[in-house]
Amino acid sequence: MKLQKKRLLSQIIFFFYANLGVLNIKTGLCFPFFYCHACPTASSACPIRAIEQSIYKGSFTWKFLLYPFLILGTIGILSGRAVCGWACPIGLLQRGTAKVARRIKNHSFAQKLGQHKIEKYLRYIKYINLIGLALVTSYFIGFMFTDICPVGFLTGTIPILVLYPGKFVPNSFFMIALIVFILFMILIFIVERGWCRYFCPVGAILAPFNKISFLHIHIDKEKCIHCNACSDICPMGINVPEMNRDPECILCGKCIKVCSKHIISYERV
Repeated sequence: MKLQKKRLLSQIIFFFYANLGVLNIKTGLCFPFFYCHACPTASSACPIRAIEQSIYKGSFTWKFLLYPFLILGTIGILSGRAVCGWACPIGLLQRGTAKVARRIKNHSFAQKLGQHKIEKYLRYIKYINLIGLALVTSYFIGFMFTDICPVGFLTGTIPILVLYPGKFVPNSFFMIALIVFILFMILIFIVERGWCRYFCPVGAILAPFNKISFLHIHIDKEKCIHCNACSDICPMGINVPEMNRDPECILCGKCIKVCSKHIISYERV
């Protein structure tokens, strides 16, 4: 089976795992990716929500704080950010919107953004989301990032509205969450993997592990002819020939597929 078909199969399997709650199967674990625990069919907990609740308004619950970090840290050490490219259901969604985003990129604002030096600074927003909204704000104020999370709105709020019409009672953050969700949908249609690049706090946790993970992408730079086919196909907008365990790499393997010289491969330490 070809690599990208294997990746698609993996993403589909994890999507069904995330929704085993429809069969009343609850694992009691944290998802190793971003998916809302409030989804009526969810099988596990959202790692960001677990982190938020463990420090809510200054009340530390250490086991609940360490639990999601240990899960994500273990996965990060083993495979870096591969979970973003091979498991996350929101990654699967963005795989579906990628063709539209690529068409827009060829003749629009998205292309100019990708070429502008400010783009690399936008990628730090996900760390601000993690530290500022998921940690600091939850600790001092109680306002939680997941209350306005577009992934929560997509996988939690909308299914509840559909499955339990008339029973849903909007909270005070509903309109803000709706606006954020609309902006999220616009983003993933105009920038390929826009959520992963700029805003995902789970990606922010996993990204640093690319530097030390057992599995990573290896490029034989001495044999590279700099055709840039790998960079053009990269959904994360990475300059692949120059990268060295880039924190943004989701190990999707698209660069491996298009390399005419076959000098890009997965490598295990």
